[in-house]
Amino acid sequence: MRLFAVCSYLSRQHRAPRARKWRSRIALGSAILFIYLFYCSSQWFVLSNVQVTKRADSTNRILTPVNGSKMLLLNAYYEHRAWNSSVRFITIAWRSEKVDYNCIFSCNKGLVSSPAKLTAHKTHFWFPYVTADLLCEIPPGCSRRRAALTPVGASMVNLTFLQVHNLQYRQSNFPVEFTVCHSTMFNKYNNVLQFVQAMEMYQILGAKRVVLYKTSCSPDMEEVLRYYSDIGLLEIVPWHIDKYIKVSSSWISSESPGDLHYNGQIPALNDCIYRNMYRTKYLFMQDPDEIIVPLKNVTWHEMFSTLDEKYGSDVSYYFENNVFPTQEFEESGKFNLSQWAGIPGFNFLQHVLREPIPKRHFTTGKLVVNPRRIFEIGVHTIKRQSHRTVEVPYDLGRLFHIRRRKNTNLKKKDLVMDKTLWRYAPEIIRSVTDALSKMDLPSQRQKPTLRF
Repeated sequence: MRLFAVCSYLSRQHRAPRARKWRSRIALGSAILFIYLFYCSSQWFVLSNVQVTKRADSTNRILTPVNGSKMLLLNAYYEHRAWNSSVRFITIAWRSEKVDYNCIFSCNKGLVSSPAKLTAHKTHFWFPYVTADLLCEIPPGCSRRRAALTPVGASMVNLTFLQVHNLQYRQSNFPVEFTVCHSTMFNKYNNVLQFVQAMEMYQILGAKRVVLYKTSCSPDMEEVLRYYSDIGLLEIVPWHIDKYIKVSSSWISSESPGDLHYNGQIPALNDCIYRNMYRTKYLFMQDPDEIIVPLKNVTWHEMFSTLDEKYGSDVSYYFENNVFPTQEFEESGKFNLSQWAGIPGFNFLQHVLREPIPKRHFTTGKLVVNPRRIFEIGVHTIKRQSHRTVEVPYDLGRLFHIRRRKNTNLKKKDLVMDKTLWRYAPEIIRSVTDALSKMDLPSQRQKPTLRF
């Protein structure tokens, strides 16, 4: 019995160092595994041994396919509003595609991968494609000037690195106070007279820049766009989306089948927000047949000074839609001007009858936004923002929308006479006539006289 006790004691003494040794190894292995998992889950992977071909940006291309998925990239923007240094891609994504993405950055140690957080936007009208944005944190020691996007596990060959915009942060001293964003011009657009009137009216009211996403237009409109580009008012963004996606010409698929809502209007609007985030104080989200008109003031600066004093400068504004049917003309004919005869398009000075606003209706007004407060926008509403939207009182400002009749049940006697735009008529006539005289519209060229 004593011999057994002695042997047991000696055995325990012999096993103790070995047990402590194994416990140390287990602890060390656990620490290494924890560090590895933390490294993988939190951020970045170095890809220095991967052979990657970088392709430079094309100035004539805004849509870039992502290899290994159905996603299209629009642009990459530095996101100053994130907690850490980050880049946000604005994209068009296939709604049913379940893919995880990585952003690729050029860093001191080579190329580094950072996980991307994808947010599909809320407004898609049940089309297969949807606007989406992806947010990626920039790893320490990496350049923030260019970034690429790739599906997790996809080939890293022939990545396209996009230039990252919005590197310069501003909260004041913007290059311009007011910028107008026109989402899409398509279907060989030819409403020349009304477009010129709108461009001149914007300048009268105070706009210094207009951004237009262009798919197609008529030869006359090409000359109009050239003129406004040459004087520095118009920035044209090529919008050849139909080369990559079958777009719908309607806002609902039952009226026009396709893979993306209304010629890609929503991704263009969201890109326009980020493109002008630090270039303008306020951004007007409207179409060429729409004008936001002050009621108690003459210019936008005066109107927004009043609004800012009441609501603060951080808010965005919603203006109610007022439809002026192009089927109804002002009866005196005083604005049926000979100098504009033959110019294709509508003359909005001739349309002063508007449809009354029903008490209950779908809000189809338009927005003037503080772009630095916006993360996601729809056609008529803001979907994600860091502040609030104020509906502008009806007596301060309205959206004047000169278009075909919206409520076909109304008769002429039901319409309301509204000559507000006439107070700008002398200046509009003068500036539009001057602008047209400087354009070489193909439809207005005189045929050469034959001499015998």
